[in-house]
Amino acid sequence: MEVTSLREPKMADRVATVLRRMFIRGEIPEGTMLPPESELMERFGVSRPTLREAFRVLESESLIEVQRGVRGGARVTRPRRETLARYAGLILEYEGVTVKDVYDARVAIETPMVAELARTRNPAAIAELERIVEQESQIRPGSDEAVDQLTDFHAAVARLCDNQTLQMISAMLHHIIEKANRSLQPTKGDRAEQAARRSAETHRMVLDLIKAGDVEKATELWRKHLQKGEEYVLSGAELSTVVDLLE
Repeated sequence: MEVTSLREPKMADRVATVLRRMFIRGEIPEGTMLPPESELMERFGVSRPTLREAFRVLESESLIEVQRGVRGGARVTRPRRETLARYAGLILEYEGVTVKDVYDARVAIETPMVAELARTRNPAAIAELERIVEQESQIRPGSDEAVDQLTDFHAAVARLCDNQTLQMISAMLHHIIEKANRSLQPTKGDRAEQAARRSAETHRMVLDLIKAGDVEKATELWRKHLQKGEEYVLSGAELSTVVDLLE
C-alpha cells in the first residue's frame, strides 16, 4: 500500500472533514463545546497550528464559533442559510452577473412556488401570508421601511414552499434582490409611492387567488408582478451587475 505523505494544510482539511461529518450526523450536537485543544491534538495526532487551521475552516462555514481567552473554546453551531447567500453572492459578483439575470432567476423559481401554494391551500401558509398583507396595509408608502416590508411577502412565498433546496436558492436570490431594491430604485416621491401601493394591492390579489385555489390565475398574476417589479427597479440599469450593489 502506497502512502502519500500529508502536508500540514492537507491534514487540517482532513481534521475539519472528520469534525464536519460528526456535526452533520448529530454525533456532536449543536451548542456543544468541543474538548480542549490539547485533547483534540492528542486524538487527531496533529499540532496546534494544524488544529487551529481546521477550526478556521469550520468557523468560515459557520459550523463552529471560536471564543478566545482563558475560558474560550470552540462551540458547535448550526450552519446558517445567510452564509450560503453571502458566498453565492460573492461568486455572482466575481463573475460579473447582471442584476437582471438574478431577477429572471427569481421569476423562474418563485412562480411555481405560488402555483404550489394555490394548489395546496395550506391553512398555516395562508395565515402567514394574511399576516404579512395586513402589515403591508399599515405601511406608509415612501417611508424608509416600505421597500423592506414589501419584500417580506416574496420571502414568505419561498419560505412556505415544501422544497427546502428551492427555499435556500430563493433565499440566496432574495439577499441580492433586497440590495437591489434599496440601491437601484427610488424610495421617495410619487413614483415610489404608487409602486408601493401597486405591490401591496397585487400581494392581496395573489393571496385571494391562492385562497380560492386558482392556480392558473395566481401563477400568471405573480409572473406579471415579478416582471413589472424587475422593469421598475432596473429602469435604466439593465446592465448593472451584482458587484455594483456594493457601491
